[in-house]
Amino acid sequence: MIFDESVIVFDTSDQYIAAALYRGKENIRTEIEFMAKGQAEALMSFLDKLLAVSSLNWSDLSKIGVCTGPGNFTGIRISVSAARGLALGLEIPAIGVTSFEATLYGRGNKNLALLPANKGFYYVGSSPKNAKFISEDKIDPENFTYITKPSPEVHLKNIALLTQEKEICRPVPCYIKPADAAPSLNKPPNILK
Repeated sequence: MIFDESVIVFDTSDQYIAAALYRGKENIRTEIEFMAKGQAEALMSFLDKLLAVSSLNWSDLSKIGVCTGPGNFTGIRISVSAARGLALGLEIPAIGVTSFEATLYGRGNKNLALLPANKGFYYVGSSPKNAKFISEDKIDPENFTYITKPSPEVHLKNIALLTQEKEICRPVPCYIKPADAAPSLNKPPNILK
């Protein structure tokens, strides 16, 4: 299967911004910037720069691929929102790809993705429907075959390939557990009386 369309793919579900441009299966360019925070402020200029150094414009793109998680709660919301907004503005489809799909791409059906969460925990499963949030001591390599999340470059490549193979579906964040954020303990100000 050969695809001639130009696709931009990106991921902010981990402690980085990773983005790549593909024309069919050919990688035009990949850029990764490691950062613990600040993806929201940096993403759009990062994507603009990626296009500029590749001598492409937004109008040259035919699809957007985005990692929908699981991973960093805020990072997932950033990239999914950006992909949906860009798709709407550019009038091109945005395809959501989970880290489960990207990690297990080209692997057998009996494998489970082992995706790092935080503080010694992992997301384990073959899809969001059967995924679990488990501690490191619950990993059972004797009874299960785990595939760890690949490098950002390979992860992006798999997202690009899946973006071109999957049916068009609007990206939706993939959450396996609720956000760690909690409501403020301070009473909100009384604005109107």
